[in-house]
Amino acid sequence: MQLQRQFSGQLIAIDTNTAIASGGEGRIYPLPQDQSLVAKIYHRPTEEDGDKLTVMFSMPPDAPIAAPGHASIAWPLDLLHTVGGREKIVGFVMPRVTKVSPVHTFYTPKTRREQKPLFNYLYLHRTARNLAAAVNALHVRGYVIGDVNESNILVTDTALVTLVDTDSFQVRDPYTGYVYRCPVGKPEFTPPELQGKTFRDIDRSPEHDLFGLAVLIFQLLMEGTHPFSGVYLGTDEPPPLEARIRSGHFPSGTKRIPYRPMPAAPAWEMLHPRLRQMFIRCFEDGHTSPLARPDAKTWVNALREAEDALITCSRNNQHKYGNHLSRCPWCDRAKLLKGRDPFPSREAVRNGVNLQPAKNQRQKPKPPVVVRETARPRQQQSTGLPRSLGQYQPPLLPMPMSSRTPPPTVPVSKLERVFQDAVWGAVWGGLCLAAVAGVFSAIAQGGGAILGAIFVGSIWGAFFGMIWGILAVPPNRILRKWVGVLVGTLWGAFVLAAIGGVVFGAISENPAIGRGIWSGVGVGIVWGLVWTSFKPPLIVPMGRVWGRRGAFLGAVWGAFLGTLAGVCLGSGLVVWQQYSGTMTPGNEFANLLLVVGMVAAGVGSVGGMVSGSLLGFCGFAPKLPVSFQPSGVSGGFLGGIWGSFLGAIVGMVLGGGLSVVFPAINPGVVGDFAPVAGAIVGSGLGAIWGVVSGMVWGALGKW
Repeated sequence: MQLQRQFSGQLIAIDTNTAIASGGEGRIYPLPQDQSLVAKIYHRPTEEDGDKLTVMFSMPPDAPIAAPGHASIAWPLDLLHTVGGREKIVGFVMPRVTKVSPVHTFYTPKTRREQKPLFNYLYLHRTARNLAAAVNALHVRGYVIGDVNESNILVTDTALVTLVDTDSFQVRDPYTGYVYRCPVGKPEFTPPELQGKTFRDIDRSPEHDLFGLAVLIFQLLMEGTHPFSGVYLGTDEPPPLEARIRSGHFPSGTKRIPYRPMPAAPAWEMLHPRLRQMFIRCFEDGHTSPLARPDAKTWVNALREAEDALITCSRNNQHKYGNHLSRCPWCDRAKLLKGRDPFPSREAVRNGVNLQPAKNQRQKPKPPVVVRETARPRQQQSTGLPRSLGQYQPPLLPMPMSSRTPPPTVPVSKLERVFQDAVWGAVWGGLCLAAVAGVFSAIAQGGGAILGAIFVGSIWGAFFGMIWGILAVPPNRILRKWVGVLVGTLWGAFVLAAIGGVVFGAISENPAIGRGIWSGVGVGIVWGLVWTSFKPPLIVPMGRVWGRRGAFLGAVWGAFLGTLAGVCLGSGLVVWQQYSGTMTPGNEFANLLLVVGMVAAGVGSVGGMVSGSLLGFCGFAPKLPVSFQPSGVSGGFLGGIWGSFLGAIVGMVLGGGLSVVFPAINPGVVGDFAPVAGAIVGSGLGAIWGVVSGMVWGALGKW
């Protein structure tokens, strides 16, 4: 397999028979040209995978690395695309991680005693600290891990940590706001507010990661015990672990719950007092208020304090415990476990004692000794470590004085969302009508200055679109660069047309332009309220859809296609009459074009909804072009379809209702037909507005 590195341009030949690892998404291969790198190749690469990797490559986190040749986060270093024909991103290059083991190897007593017997309690503190530092580096940069679990964390014998499977992290594009979500997660590391939820439909926040981080730190310091595992005191079937998390039943906490700590778990009092406070904050206070959970940087500081407070047992220099304790808890635990020392001495490891089974004792083991705290300070003794520990430093980035990273934006309530969309709708409606007034003045009244302003705006918009394409779009995405230039041109012309309309109306003291702009504000408010209140059916059954669902989809498609057909036919007829017969003045031509376009759009949208619903009921309606969190081109297309349907329905209702209440708005129409005429004109105006506004709002991802 021959691929090319996206940014270095180097050609790479990969032997598909030399895969190091394989998973559900892809395989990992060594790079013959550089033994310190590996390549991950996807089984079924998509365009969204390439876009996500491009964002990740352009914004790497400031990973806290202290050891040469070690990467704390296996981040994409370059992208790989196919050679020849249509280039497609199929994978990426990342650092190769060697001499590591999964973190559960170290916090599980049995595997640690057998495979890493000299990895003592100080090493476990340093591992937790380095893990928190790596998570903090990601959160500072705006990334969310999402799928926090023990399989994605690798640890060296010197307590250095590497986070892997980084391409599954949640990534937010800073330019478009598009969120590439993490669709998976393990229940035992999932916070209570997300238990039972579909991760593919949720934008996660750092507070969700902080729950999983606290679980891992608890397991590292408590011999692999999960913080929510305990002995159930009820008479019925014990609830599963995820149900305990959802209920906030933390056995070591301060609340009365139907559980007590596991008898084989280390004593809760063994932990440093500050760490105990932070676990209470995370698992009890954070149960109802996720923002109360300690952030990763706070964990780094607390673990450093706890690590500095460790002292060495006088009997076994591998036993490290806090100086707030009166005696060594590991010596007592070794007796409880029938001689299986959690942290065997060097001599015991040399003699292979750590690999021997537990001693068979006839007498019943004594209950664990309750370790009491004392205020008497103890002198810290030498740690006696076999090698120097690796250590990360938190990233040197500006941090708030409260030692917490900036909290993510709290999801707005439904009422706040409605208010925000109404305000944005008012702004959008005012700009649209101002732009229409500017274009109308330029065409009908010869506003040469407005035409010049529109031309200048299109040039500036094209310039900014070109700059965006250079800075934010990969070099091989030529079509996307040109789309950026086109969109920039249209936006520049639109903004200058709106400004020109406002200025022309003020200079000419034309009250009609002012009334039109205020009408646009009102229509925009209605649009914002309708758009936020009604969402398109983004999830439909597999296969052909018929019956009520089919009729609904058919009406949606019918409104869109009928609107386009009506506008094209009506406008085409007016233009054909204009240039095939006697030329009418520009002002009359513009008015005629506008009126005929609205009426034709109304007839087309209403007729399209009726005929589309009939065809859809029989199963002939196609599904909506739904994509994952649609934005951009796909979002604009879906927004235009859905907007035409909403606009046609609302315009029909408002137009018919206003014609009944105010008959004077339809002069020359017989009274009995006034509501029908008002409904058709309102439907046409609403459908046209919905197509244009829906395309803009959908392209911006405002769903």
